[in-house]
Amino acid sequence: LQLAFDDKEDQRQIKLDQAFSDTLLQRLDQPQAEAVAGVGLPSGGLYYPEGGWVHPPALCQWQAGQPNITLLPHHDVVQLRKVDGLWQAWDGERLLASAPLVVLASAADIHRFEPCAELPLKRIRGQITRLPATNASRALGTVVCADGYVAPPRLGEHTLGASFDFHSTDLAPTAAEHASNLELLREISGDLAERLGAAELEPASLQGRAAFRCTSPDYLPIVGPLADKAAFNQAYAVLGKDARQLPDSSCPWLAGLYVNSGHGSRGLITAPLAGELIAAWVDNAPLPVPRDVAEACHPNRFMLRELIRGKGKQG
Repeated sequence: LQLAFDDKEDQRQIKLDQAFSDTLLQRLDQPQAEAVAGVGLPSGGLYYPEGGWVHPPALCQWQAGQPNITLLPHHDVVQLRKVDGLWQAWDGERLLASAPLVVLASAADIHRFEPCAELPLKRIRGQITRLPATNASRALGTVVCADGYVAPPRLGEHTLGASFDFHSTDLAPTAAEHASNLELLREISGDLAERLGAAELEPASLQGRAAFRCTSPDYLPIVGPLADKAAFNQAYAVLGKDARQLPDSSCPWLAGLYVNSGHGSRGLITAPLAGELIAAWVDNAPLPVPRDVAEACHPNRFMLRELIRGKGKQG
């Protein structure tokens, strides 16, 4: 349930409600929203009846246990090498795996690999807070979102968050951000905050975790095959002089190397679809999204923009 927490959001929701059927989303007034949420709310909002929520670590554990998946924990791939048509992943002197195809899906850490070193990715720290459920708070029946979100209890705890910190690189949870998350809770539902005894909670004693979101300058994922940048700049140098040109040179791909990164705060939704998109690229199959969407997410978009703006470099 996404609250219409200010006029701008309310207008956005009106347009979405007009554009989509009520099987996807439903615009609720305040009493209707409260009936769905099970707690008092400051406004109505958009309800997604088929929406859900997951515990990401549990989802990852489940996915890693599927057939044809081999998980190699506690290894650090520090180098990729291309040998006899195979990509090799090396941890120092140890060869971990080799295959004709590799997908780099390690958020901003893909920068450690030379072909990805110049992709414009940035980290944004976020912290969530875990709150012990109370008998009264268990009435919460759906995730409720405003500037932050709060979820119904799982294993006796609500998850609340998440903060945005564009500067810190420290992943240790802080009392200050727990306090900020509690303020987000009060904005979402003063009623739920009371049910959880938020006013009596000491931020320094709360539990939670912090991690990095990985975003791109245009806030779209970076998904698809990678090209050799120096060869790309040379092949399409004419675009630096006239962006209307249509070069007939084939793209100098790094065969078998793909990237899946930059999902920001929406990775649980976009990463699985991006996996399907990469599978389509690999198999030369029909794309699962419109071509303009695939192109908008393509890694080459940044090299292309640099060339057109006259910033492409040789070598």
